[in-house]
Amino acid sequence: MRRGQALLELGRAKEAEGHFRTALAASPGDPELHTLLAQSLLRQQRYGEARDASRAALTADPEDVTAHSALAGALAGLKLLPEALEVVRRALELAPLSAGLHLQEGYVLLAQDRPAEALESVGRARALAPEDADCAALRAAALYELHRLDEADAAVAEALRLDPQHVDAHRIQGLLALRRGGGESAIRAHRTALRLDPTDSGAREGLSVALKSRNPLYGALLRYGSWLSSLPTGTRWLVLLVPFVLTRLLRPFDGQTWAEVLIVVVVALVVLSWALEPLMNCVLLLGRERHLLSRPARLATYGFLGFASASIATVVVGMTAGPPRLMTLALGLGLWAMATGSAHTVRADLRKVPAIGAAVAALLAAVAFAATVAGAESAGLVVSLVLLGGIAATWFTVFA
Repeated sequence: MRRGQALLELGRAKEAEGHFRTALAASPGDPELHTLLAQSLLRQQRYGEARDASRAALTADPEDVTAHSALAGALAGLKLLPEALEVVRRALELAPLSAGLHLQEGYVLLAQDRPAEALESVGRARALAPEDADCAALRAAALYELHRLDEADAAVAEALRLDPQHVDAHRIQGLLALRRGGGESAIRAHRTALRLDPTDSGAREGLSVALKSRNPLYGALLRYGSWLSSLPTGTRWLVLLVPFVLTRLLRPFDGQTWAEVLIVVVVALVVLSWALEPLMNCVLLLGRERHLLSRPARLATYGFLGFASASIATVVVGMTAGPPRLMTLALGLGLWAMATGSAHTVRADLRKVPAIGAAVAALLAAVAFAATVAGAESAGLVVSLVLLGGIAATWFTVFA
């Protein structure tokens, strides 16, 4: 057991697991061994097995605080956040003066998008462990989510003073830089976080965004997104609907140059805000930093390239020899290009929706193209389905 503990402290969780399993074969009812096994499995992100090992420890000793903490960590890893919060609070009833448990409660609350409550948990943890870098880093993360950026900056500085190699503190420092438009400071902070922990997916994703933020337009889009996310939900919807309302209000001024120019500018800005993310991902995909793109982002970029290419090809055919209806199909394909290009930004549990929609749209588009070229009467209906589907998909990826 001691050798397994030593290996676990060195970060060699897989080897430690073997020692704990060997020890458990000799002492299957030992709660400490089950807890240590759970911790080694947590380090390997094998959350289901960690949950089982933690429960075995609690069966042997229902008041084992460390086993409660391990079970909460496993449940959080499985995205069972309400259950994780219940377990960690049960542990706090057993050990109310444990700074680590208050901190863990804060992590779970933050994962539930409850940053104000997470900040309260961090406050209790800091009162018990004022020199803990993890407390300062989690405080920075909660303040970041609450849009209290200056206070988050101070909390990051405190975390890095306590531990200059703190991965989360460097990553949050990078996120704060991105909120202000990105640039070299965001790149530097995320590179440091990724160097300290090459497996940190958050740092990798942050670095990819930071690299894209070197484009002034993308940086401006980040600042706009930061400002938009700081608004109340109702106000945010109103801002997003402004371009559509504006085009309606300008209808009576059709034919006047200033109104036409304004409409073109508004539409161009809307299209750019939807297309810039996949376009910048294309640039990243073609460069040496392509490994920074996550699998969902790569798939979204491939989808964008496919639909965009089909849209351009349809425009070419429509302008040279094809029926005018092909231009409507090209518009629908263009909308699908923007929707699929941003599909990776949709919540993970909803990403299947645009993926299935894109597959159906690709099939319908092929049928629509063939039917239009052949002059079939049903072509109009299929083209309309592609166009309406593109509008719905774009709306979904923007607001999901």
